[in-house]
Amino acid sequence: MKIQKVNYDEINYDKLAIAIINSFEFDREESGRREIVKGMNYVVKKYKDSKNAMSIVDDVLITFTGLSLESLVELSTHVTDDEVDD
Repeated sequence: MKIQKVNYDEINYDKLAIAIINSFEFDREESGRREIVKGMNYVVKKYKDSKNAMSIVDDVLITFTGLSLESLVELSTHVTDDEVDD
């Protein structure tokens, strides 16, 4: 279903969360990580020179994961090559 206009005052955030989770999990068992890799690579490369844009990226990551990009990058240094290969 394509939404042309969004009435931000009428968003049901519980339903929105379920829609986000379902769209990510649906038929993506194998490609989910690849999509995150591609998406994060794109976002960081596109916005890395804009402090304001990277602040928004941080806000989104904190909202969805509880961690900033800096914290997630730090955590990623502890991920083993074997985990990446899985």
